[in-house]
Amino acid sequence: MNENFINVAAGSQDGERVQASSLERARSQHLAPRQGHIRWKQAAIGYLFIAPFCLIFLLFGVGAYIYSFILSFQHYAGFGPARLVGLSNYVTILQYHVFWTELWNTIFYWLAHALPLIPLAFFLAFLVRSKFIKGKWFWKPVIFLPQVMTIVAVSLVFQTLFSTQYGVINTLFHLNIAWLENYALTRWVVVLMLIWQGLGFWFVVFLAGLTSIDPSLEEAAIVDGASVWQRLRYIIIPLLRNVFLFAFAIDAIGSMRLYTQPNVLVSRASLADPSVAPLLNLLVTNLQGGSFGQSAAVGWLLFILTLVITALVFGIFRMTGRE
Repeated sequence: MNENFINVAAGSQDGERVQASSLERARSQHLAPRQGHIRWKQAAIGYLFIAPFCLIFLLFGVGAYIYSFILSFQHYAGFGPARLVGLSNYVTILQYHVFWTELWNTIFYWLAHALPLIPLAFFLAFLVRSKFIKGKWFWKPVIFLPQVMTIVAVSLVFQTLFSTQYGVINTLFHLNIAWLENYALTRWVVVLMLIWQGLGFWFVVFLAGLTSIDPSLEEAAIVDGASVWQRLRYIIIPLLRNVFLFAFAIDAIGSMRLYTQPNVLVSRASLADPSVAPLLNLLVTNLQGGSFGQSAAVGWLLFILTLVITALVFGIFRMTGRE
């Protein structure tokens, strides 16, 4: 009798478990579509917020790139129908002597300012972070100050400094050097301006990179008797390899788009002479002359040049790297 009672009780418990599991399964099947709907709704809200940016980027970014690429193979004066000319725009630009002059100017501005600028910014960041320099609260904003100035303002300041008749440099040192009339000297004035203006930005970048290095590595090297130069060579510089790569690559990309500094420095109302002008001037000249197809061709040649130089920078870092 007791055994029968126990069996009946066990059977009822098993039945309750089966019924409970079936109820849970039904509830989960009922809730699954609702949860999926909630997730889709949450994702849709996120995409809805970024939709304006995506539409604007597709229209004025990707769309403009595609249109300019097609336009580079056409002759278009800004009105009337466009006429397909194939590679004629590229051939015309490459045969134009001003293209090669301004191309050399752009490469010169990049190499002449980047090679001293980036090591100098790293050296200043290392000094400010080290114990050799006091008053870090003062030096950090002073070094970064040129970065907050507009490009036109910086160009006008250097125009005042290096003016032939009333310039600060000639007046202070009793000189009569035609800094802005002798184009061989003007290019070096542009280089000095690029170094002065870009120093603050790369100083902050390297300062952030130095801050990310574990202090225990340097402390262990000091305990082992490593000098400052040895810590720089074997610890700090190798650990900042990616920061140096970033600096040289981004600075190269920015240098290929150089436009305002030489033009404002040499001439306020018009474009600078081709002897000191960057390559972007040729693009603007074709736009002003109504040669929209050739202007687009210059832009794509400049894009190819930027890709080649960036790949060159990456290749140099890869060849000089150590596993």
